[in-house]
Formats: sequence, structure tokens, C-alpha cells
Amino acid sequence: MVLLFDIDGTLLQGHGVGRRAIEATLTDTFGRAFDTSSISFSGKTDRQIFRQILALAVEAGIEVDDPDAAHEQFATTYAERMHGALVDAHVEALPGALDLVRQLAGDGAELGLLTGNLEPLAYAKVGRIALGRAEFPFGAFGSDDEDRNALPAVAIERATAHLGRTVAPAEVVVIGDTPRDIACARAGGCVAVAVATGRFGASELADADVVLDTLEAFRLADVEAVAV
Repeated sequence: MVLLFDIDGTLLQGHGVGRRAIEATLTDTFGRAFDTSSISFSGKTDRQIFRQILALAVEAGIEVDDPDAAHEQFATTYAERMHGALVDAHVEALPGALDLVRQLAGDGAELGLLTGNLEPLAYAKVGRIALGRAEFPFGAFGSDDEDRNALPAVAIERATAHLGRTVAPAEVVVIGDTPRDIACARAGGCVAVAVATGRFGASELADADVVLDTLEAFRLADVEAVAV
């Protein structure tokens, strides 16, 4: 099986570092402060969030002559700010995450990332909990497509190239903490494992094939059983 991990709310908690960086980027870009509390970031790609925030700026009376160019500039500025912010940010691994990933990697499991984060920031974040490309040599990211549901196909293509064999969607497991992660797995024909360590409780994640309170409860045999 190929196991694809989400990051925020699944492997780690960044305690709002991303939202603070986005709001600072808005101030850098438009010269004024913005409150983004009306926008939920959960389960969305960074580029989807940027698009919504630019719409918020337009609603607030900011003139955006070229939305696509503004979107790209926003992504660049945000990435630069986030790299700096992550150095001192309070980032902590969620229960069971480090032990699980290290155990699976040590056992030769095929691991990757599937996250809405831009690729460089995805690895910068997991680097704060002492994980990286050694554990997650491939994946799909918010920089690959604005639509999260398109990311399983990207991850499968990269897994196939990395592993040197054809990877079928049915053998891929998407592990995340939001209903959007579940929908993403379903869109890609993959197995959905949901962990209630983010903003959503187990009852809100009940559509997944496997629902866990934390990654401490993850058992590969349970996942393999529902994938049959």
C-alpha cells in the first residue's frame, strides 16, 4: 500500500502560524490589515485560500488589475514569509505521528505526502518535527493544483515513477483530518483514513473508511482489511 499523509491537523499543529503569515502577506501586498477569520483554511489548498483572500480584498475595495498575477505574487510573498516564520514558530507533532511515520518507514512502507501546502512549505513544516524527504520522498501539493481533489492522481503518478511499478488507486490510502481529505480520497478512488486531531470530531469524519481519535490508534492491518 501507498500511504499519503496530510500535514496540518494530521501530523502536526502549527498554532496559527500559517494564518498569521497570510495576514501579514496581505498587509505587505496591499498596505493594510485584513481579518481572515471569516475564511476557513481547513482542508483547502494554499492556492484556493489565496484565491478566496484576493476576493476578500476586492470586496474590501482593493483594486486588483490582474488577478492571476496578484495570485502568483501573493504565493511568492507568502512562501518567503512562512519560511522565516517557521524558524521560531510553535510547531508540535500530534499524538502518535512521529512514532507511526518512523515505524512505517523503518518497516519499508511506501509513504508520501498529500497536502494543500505549497511543496517547499510542506517539507519546511514536516522538517520542524524532524521528518522530511527521507520519510516522504514523493507526494502531491497545493502548488500542483488548486483543486485538492485533483491531487491523488498527481501523487499516484509520482508514486509510480518513484517506486518503478504501477500504483493503482485502490492501494493508496489518504490520511487526513478534514471532510475535504475524505472527499479527496473518494475523488481519487483511494482509501480514506480520518484522524480527529484537527478541527473536526470523529462524528464529522464518519464517511471515512477508518476513523481514528489519534494516529496512536493507526493499525496497518485495519486499513488493509477495508482496502480489500
